[in-house]
Amino acid sequence: MNDLPVAIRLALAAARELVDGEICFVGIGNPSDAALLAKHSHAPEMTLIYESGVVDSDPISKPPLSTGSPSVSQGAKMIADGLAVFSELQAGRIDVGLLSAAQVDPCGNLNSTVIGSYHSPKIRMVGSGGAHDIACLVNRLVILMPHDPRRFKEKVDFITSPGLSDLRSGLKLPPGPVSLITERARFSFESGTAALSAIMPGYGEEDAVEGLSWEVKKTPDFKLIKKFGNKELVAARSCLKYLCK
Repeated sequence: MNDLPVAIRLALAAARELVDGEICFVGIGNPSDAALLAKHSHAPEMTLIYESGVVDSDPISKPPLSTGSPSVSQGAKMIADGLAVFSELQAGRIDVGLLSAAQVDPCGNLNSTVIGSYHSPKIRMVGSGGAHDIACLVNRLVILMPHDPRRFKEKVDFITSPGLSDLRSGLKLPPGPVSLITERARFSFESGTAALSAIMPGYGEEDAVEGLSWEVKKTPDFKLIKKFGNKELVAARSCLKYLCK
């Protein structure tokens, strides 16, 4: 397992969160990798939607670098526009969203705007795009994050995409993130903060929480995932071979 690149291991772990038949709003990069892997392994009837308006595509030949990359439309059943797909999101017709960012905190708040202060940042990043809308409106949000301690903050430098909050119920928004996935572990938000619920193959508990800036508790249903299935591994090596270079 650990001979696979980190990006593939992250995709393998995150793909397990997706269910066949779901409608999935997909971010670019790690989220797109995980969604493609799920579609080509256990979830062939899953519908992928990209925020540029592409519906039910299968960009397997070339990884999209942005939602406007030509490859995003490969195999698409429909090409609409951003207004159309975000209207579907607002109407509550998107089952699950996949997002990543530069930083995440224990409540699942995501930062893709600045590192450092907003007005005098060390790094100014791409910002929200459609991530804020997805985080607020999707029925089930899965967060993907490569395991790098710099990304796991007690408090993110800027909240681009909100996580769990008492404000959600008052605004009649879906509950927010349900899981945080790294290549080493799965964290659940059922207790109100990210708690360790599973460890991915090849890692131990210390690996799973190494460098995280908050005290991580374990969920009652905590488990070890001993290995991924052969079908998943075959699909990963086939669909995500661009990550093996």
